[in-house]
Amino acid sequence: MKKKELNFKFDLNCKWAIYVPSTMNVNEHIDNTKEVERVIGELSDLFGGATATPALGGWRCADGKVVTEQVTIVYAYCTTEQSVAHADEVVDIARRIAREYKQEAVTVEYNNQIAFVGAE
Repeated sequence: MKKKELNFKFDLNCKWAIYVPSTMNVNEHIDNTKEVERVIGELSDLFGGATATPALGGWRCADGKVVTEQVTIVYAYCTTEQSVAHADEVVDIARRIAREYKQEAVTVEYNNQIAFVGAE
């Protein structure tokens, strides 16, 4: 059996991800389904498609307590050009989520590096 060569028409070498919380006001559990669907739509508009996967996350909040929650990581792969063109829009999505969910910060991941985006 011969190995088949993969032929790509373009190189999706960048990845953006937004960690959608399932809490409001730090630790009040909520259903984040509609927000996840919204973020999938927004990243799909920017990059052509997006995927969501559940995860358990935790952090030490401002009062010193560790809060754990089910988050949904919504991610999209894109070209370098798309990444540069839409970086501010991805950060704006995270900022909106932080504001609407009254979060200290929302995690944004870019090519395996993360940043915490606050509401301001």
